[in-house]
Amino acid sequence: MNFIKFCLLLFFIAYTYAITLKQLNREMICMVNKERGKRGIPYLAYSSQLASSAQKHSNYQYKKKKMTHSESSSSYSTPMKRIKKSGFKNPRACAENVAYNQKSISKVMKAWMNSKGHKNNILNKQYTHFGAGVKGLYWTQNFAKSPNGRPKNVKKCP
Repeated sequence: MNFIKFCLLLFFIAYTYAITLKQLNREMICMVNKERGKRGIPYLAYSSQLASSAQKHSNYQYKKKKMTHSESSSSYSTPMKRIKKSGFKNPRACAENVAYNQKSISKVMKAWMNSKGHKNNILNKQYTHFGAGVKGLYWTQNFAKSPNGRPKNVKKCP
């Protein structure tokens, strides 16, 4: 394979991955916001920083083959540190849901909604923003409260 074909292949793989992460977040935030909407809780806005943080944490869990909320690096050791490092400015509060071995978005959401602590994170009224990531069967959701409050005109899902 020549260099140009190799570069095109890498570009295609990167492009496909980006679309997949974007689609994951679109589907996941719709499911989260549906659960919130059923209970009259304001919708969450998508945050690319939280999605990046969640994806990096899913990658970490996949690499370590271990579901965890902590990482060995002190600069990424807690969800709050990871969220700040991702560029989410001055979070007032945050939470993280992780899961392993769920085969689809609907199955992982069902598992989280059947778990009191995870469900509380999904339905917590103080959070304003959301992002998700997955690597293999390692799932992560990040929630945060922005110091700027809730964004206006959060898109509703169909």
